Amino acid sequence: MKIKKFHGASMPEAMAKVRSDFGADALILSSKVIKHGGFLGLFKKEMTEVVAGMDPDVRVERKKPQRPVPLPNAENNGGQQKILDELSHVKALLQKDAPGSHPLSPKMDQLARYLTSRGLKEEHVQNLLSSIDEKYEPLSRKEEIKKTAVEELTVMMEELPFGHVFQKRYVHLFGPTGVGKTTTLAKLAGDAVLNKGWTVGFITTDTYRIGAVEQLKTYAGILHAPVEVAYNMDDYRKAKENLKGVDLVFIDTAGRNYRNHTFIKDLQEIIDFEEEADHFLVLSLTSKYVDMQTIYENFSSLPLGKIIFTKEDETLTMADAVNLMLEKRLGAAYITNGQDVPDDIQTVSAGNIASRLMKGYTDEGSS
Repeated sequence: MKIKKFHGASMPEAMAKVRSDFGADALILSSKVIKHGGFLGLFKKEMTEVVAGMDPDVRVERKKPQRPVPLPNAENNGGQQKILDELSHVKALLQKDAPGSHPLSPKMDQLARYLTSRGLKEEHVQNLLSSIDEKYEPLSRKEEIKKTAVEELTVMMEELPFGHVFQKRYVHLFGPTGVGKTTTLAKLAGDAVLNKGWTVGFITTDTYRIGAVEQLKTYAGILHAPVEVAYNMDDYRKAKENLKGVDLVFIDTAGRNYRNHTFIKDLQEIIDFEEEADHFLVLSLTSKYVDMQTIYENFSSLPLGKIIFTKEDETLTMADAVNLMLEKRLGAAYITNGQDVPDDIQTVSAGNIASRLMKGYTDEGSS
């Protein structure tokens, strides 16, 4: 058995080299993406590596089919068995060096199917399985698999910024219609007043939605907090001046169709983005990934910080939120899971995001 590694800029290019050298009888033993070249460890390029094997005798037989093939004897059988044994050993070594190239165990396949059914993208599922495969012995119990998956998902997100501590005086919330910005603002303000003993004030620029100002005034009345309404930049600056005596100022914005860039421009004409402020994008966990992605990209011209995810109580999964955070390298500050003010809001970390994603795993099927 002749075994050789082939490299190409893509899988088709690598396979073309395999066919050129070994022909149609090549056995593909493994394939993976590797880093290649570079200078002092820098500027390496991704390449596809294919390990293939070929028995030279097979090629000879295919080229000369008219030659009689001798009946196998004990000696030949022994040689063939030796080749097969060596091939099995090589495959085992290759599989050890290339995590994920071997078939999944039933339990790991079950984990993959669970995450995929929840909406986690295939590339993130594969990264998770490869990480588990590299670091752990084969796992069998569902609780053990769940714990390990939570740990590795946490590692995948650990470099993203999570949680929040108020260090700036102004807090802006942005987002599309119906995600619960005003209620979320009230929850944050309620926590500041009732649990931290701070004074707060509100500015609303939401003059489009019927009842929006009255809704905010209702929350403000409960907290004994002043409310200012801003129709333009001058109003906004006056409102800030009127609220200079409070510890925190929460700014509510109109929920609009922010797939339309005109509405982003409207925000910039009312709100001063040059000031020192915390800026949060509010997204509903009931939204589809493509909608979350579009909204984020349209808001990316603004100085956005972290995300606040709402309506956890209205969905079974937050996989699309995890997809967005991993692909855009975004962190999250809070998650809301109900209508109670100020109770139904929590700060989040990579660990509890991972736990939330995996919370239904052991409920599906037996352990």
